[in-house]
Amino acid sequence: MICYRHRAIMMVVFIFFLTGLGWAVNASPKDDAYHYMKNNIDDQLYNEWWSFELAANDTQFMAIYLLSDPENLTTSQKIQVQALAMQDGRPHAMGQHKSRGYGGDRNSPMFEIDRSGFSPEQEKNLHVWGEVEDDATGELIRWDLVYQPTASPWFAIPVQAHIGHIKGDWIKWLVYMPSAQVTGTLTIGNITKSMQGTGYHEHAWGRFALSDPQITRASVSVPLDSFSLAFAEISGEKRVAFLGIEKDGKSIAFSDRQIESDYSSYAFDNKTGSVFPEVYHVAADNGDYMLDLAVDVKKSAATTLDYRPPLPSVLIFQQASILQGTLKSKSGEQYTFLSPGFSKFTAPRLHPIFGRINSSTANSTSSNITVIARNERTGQQKPARLASDGFYSLDADFMDYLADSTAPWVAQGDQVKLELREQGDANSTIEATVSINLSENWQEVNL
Repeated sequence: MICYRHRAIMMVVFIFFLTGLGWAVNASPKDDAYHYMKNNIDDQLYNEWWSFELAANDTQFMAIYLLSDPENLTTSQKIQVQALAMQDGRPHAMGQHKSRGYGGDRNSPMFEIDRSGFSPEQEKNLHVWGEVEDDATGELIRWDLVYQPTASPWFAIPVQAHIGHIKGDWIKWLVYMPSAQVTGTLTIGNITKSMQGTGYHEHAWGRFALSDPQITRASVSVPLDSFSLAFAEISGEKRVAFLGIEKDGKSIAFSDRQIESDYSSYAFDNKTGSVFPEVYHVAADNGDYMLDLAVDVKKSAATTLDYRPPLPSVLIFQQASILQGTLKSKSGEQYTFLSPGFSKFTAPRLHPIFGRINSSTANSTSSNITVIARNERTGQQKPARLASDGFYSLDADFMDYLADSTAPWVAQGDQVKLELREQGDANSTIEATVSINLSENWQEVNL
């Protein structure tokens, strides 16, 4: 393991508000440094990632630096960089680079994976660079960017929070740049574009199964209005949610119980056979401020982190979205925003069963339709998610793995019975049976 000494960096001091109470927390560049320390107890559960995003005119760019199981105790170690470029009118460019080693500094934001990494530049700025091969074309995707923060950092989850189904697991989450001015270049193949836009950077670490929790995340900033927002909802054994806003230099935070979400519309992704939230709403009230937020996904691309069955893999939807909302204070002040931003949906994935509901039934609203799958060997039942275009999809989750680690949800040759019902119509029941073939990536059954 390589360790680099850091340059002197000015300490950032910011104000963090937790559950409505003012709580001053000192944050330094060390908080954005890498945190792994071997403890010989649960090192195989260690995960840490740094996420960088950029919106510049017709292009949205995302890069993730991931450190998972650093000692390779599970033989599923992941030291890798993922990159995705979404350009209007062109196919997404996306790829990842895997490595066996990394370098970092525990005292400053400095981390390297082969030819990719980030490091401090000019006090608070971060230089972010890297290269991966495009999965589709083999062309190199290169980025060389500088992130200059325009909003104060804050701890979204400052104290270790239990998020999964393994006793003692935990995560911490730092929104290091809720808003940033980003400049630099993005090169895809032999075409280089000058980039200048608005960015976002977060950092999370902890000891938990990476394929365990489901995570929904959204962020947006409007620099001209001195406004930034970051939201996440983590669903595991317990729900953990955070929502933080900075407006005109003032920090506003909402705790779990002050945040409600409503996932009103889902979309089907035919490359993975999975369903993801396409439109959802968030309502929050901390007594001093109320927020009404809508997230509308406009572009989406799925990546996977593979694990050996029967452990679920990890499915990650990277998304460019429009975030719209209204922030109101109890004194009557109001701020309305409508701006491009980012969102993400992460969920376990093992062996999706999906299909399309017949056109006559699909004309009904999804709230009136249920699709239930029953494993005839185990008797276990699972509901499917329904997309607005008539598709359904269901899959394993980490609870299935814990219930039977040799065959979670389905095993080779299992017979799974699917039943579709339309509420209020006893004659609308449709049934189908599928024989599970785990050599296939997924199985399609239309209803």
